[in-house]
Amino acid sequence: MMRKWLCQADIKLHIEPIDPVLIKSGYATLDGPDMVPVMTLRGGKETYYFPGTSLKGVLRSHFERIARTLVEDSVCLPYYDPGKKKEIPLPVQVSADKVVGCSYRTTRNGMNTTAAVYAESCAACRLFGSLRYAGRFSIGDAYPTPDSKHSTSHRNGVGIDRYTGGTVPGVLFDLMVLEGGTFETHLRVTNFETWQLAAVNLLLIDLKDEMLRIGSGGSRGLGRVRGKVTSYQLTYLSKAKSFRGLHELVSEQERKEYDLHSYTPREAIELPEPHSQGLRHVYDLSTDWATRLRWLTPALEDFLSYHRGPKGVVAAGGKRS
Repeated sequence: MMRKWLCQADIKLHIEPIDPVLIKSGYATLDGPDMVPVMTLRGGKETYYFPGTSLKGVLRSHFERIARTLVEDSVCLPYYDPGKKKEIPLPVQVSADKVVGCSYRTTRNGMNTTAAVYAESCAACRLFGSLRYAGRFSIGDAYPTPDSKHSTSHRNGVGIDRYTGGTVPGVLFDLMVLEGGTFETHLRVTNFETWQLAAVNLLLIDLKDEMLRIGSGGSRGLGRVRGKVTSYQLTYLSKAKSFRGLHELVSEQERKEYDLHSYTPREAIELPEPHSQGLRHVYDLSTDWATRLRWLTPALEDFLSYHRGPKGVVAAGGKRS
């Protein structure tokens, strides 16, 4: 089923730094600041940008926080590998087996098919992916728009002793940060379940409300950004009068194999007239996506309560079979 193309959401997003932003390049400079923003060549010119990997990590982390708030233990700790025997701080009431990363589990029936892995993965891994499954969500690098008026400035910092909480004498560093401007990126969710699109919408709303930070230094005033959706399109292979998720587009056998979740919105969500692009029918919701799709929101909590977190078996020694 995942080898088919059945539905897709395409979203263009503008990211505007509210506070200075620093996504470190990882390379030391021979002279000048110790920490500088990532840069690449685009159109033959050196350009500052926000890497898609960094943006995806921030969005996944925020989604995991939302999911755990709605239903405790509903998502795994993706970096928790029991084979490395590294102590992970967990709440007293949580069993370690409940939160082992989906990447370090085996399926209950021993089948490593895409359907089995997807069915037993937690909500975060279903949407964003894991070492075993690519996920439904993708996001590109955010590059400055043609009219972006971003600039750079320098900041000074001092080393902190983690034991005393005081400064470390002689440990000073300089950093360069990005200020202002507008950066554009593109989000895509392919073959989405209803709850997955509801989750993406919640992330977009929180971005709009300046609740997310990207890059380094979030605890000292860096990284707060605002997101603005400039284009929101749903695409289906066949013409549809109302919103449909993956559950409504596949066979009964595929629903069972992939453990797809059925959710009926409180009110039917009518779609505008589409325009055709080859075999595809594209519905433009750019002007009213937040209000038109508001009835999808309860689908996320409904799925989390139904699925109850990762279902795979914790592999012996943290190794997958």
